[in-house]
Amino acid sequence: MKISVEVGHPSHVHYWKNVIRILEKQGHDVEILAREKEITLQILKANGFDYHVVGSSKPTLLWKAIDMPIEDLRVLRIARKMGVRFMLSTGIPGSAHASRVLGVPHISLIDTEIARLGRLLTEPFSDAVCTPECFAGVVDAARHVTFKGYLELMYLHPRYFTPDRTTIESMGLSPEDTYAIVRFSSWDSSHDIGRPQGILTSDVERLQIVKELSENYRVFLTSEVPLPSDFEQYRLPLPPEKFHDLLAFASLYVGEGAKTASEAGVLGVPWVYLSKSRRGYLDDQERRYSTGRTVGSLREARDFIYGLIGRGGPERKTAARKRLLEDTIDVTEFMAELVDKWPDSKSALLREAAGPQTSASGRVR
Repeated sequence: MKISVEVGHPSHVHYWKNVIRILEKQGHDVEILAREKEITLQILKANGFDYHVVGSSKPTLLWKAIDMPIEDLRVLRIARKMGVRFMLSTGIPGSAHASRVLGVPHISLIDTEIARLGRLLTEPFSDAVCTPECFAGVVDAARHVTFKGYLELMYLHPRYFTPDRTTIESMGLSPEDTYAIVRFSSWDSSHDIGRPQGILTSDVERLQIVKELSENYRVFLTSEVPLPSDFEQYRLPLPPEKFHDLLAFASLYVGEGAKTASEAGVLGVPWVYLSKSRRGYLDDQERRYSTGRTVGSLREARDFIYGLIGRGGPERKTAARKRLLEDTIDVTEFMAELVDKWPDSKSALLREAAGPQTSASGRVR
């Protein structure tokens, strides 16, 4: 079967890359539809994927609205030309809308409750909306499929990821070294625009938190926003495809990237998410595994970070990751099986969820 996967963010490539490989081994033919945002195309190339560019990220809602019908038509034209019979995306309207025109199934994979506009434009046109069980939003029960896990497990589960020590050794580091990763975000995703998000309002505050961290950690910085020369000494000198090797051995993650916080959590690395808004998957990790905290002020961030100093090390990280993996499933296998056995897979999961004991074990029967 010809399947398309649309990616609009670097993290989307990671979500789908192992699903694509499994589906191709099962005999399916997969086409990747890509939107240019940050290093999305670079990561696709690093993973050896061919792709069709269907659009690019726009910084404002107005430009997103103007561009959406154009990009929808690009997706439709390519999908029709390639004979696509099944469409997958992480809640991207282009694939959802094209699927309705073509009369083929569309699965939307989401985990961000505040992405209301994207969900409004996507879910009515989706045959299944897949979310973690901890998702706090409301989804039509007739199409809502849940699983025990986090999207970040799709590429950081031990079946698919083993951190490479040579990456950090090439930087003069060892797994026993104490270092922190800091990330600053642009806040230009559609679910960010018009909402209070970051707690850092100036480069002065950004530099302040970096300098305070450097008193106890070696600091590596990655940023979506331009920063003055004062930050150069902290810049991360690493190709993006090697980032997760560095994160896996880190002592701490502090930043405005919710996805990176969740990545840290599933790797057992303590995290601090600097934001005035919350994410269900981060709240779940905080509650279940005490892996990190969402903080709404610099003072709260400082207090939490100070409390982490000297608390455990590799052993604490290993224990946290072990508990999390025991509670969750292989989300990649779950998604691949859902597609491969469609539509019986969806029907089985919805029947299971509607039973006396609501459960989505992640097994498609």
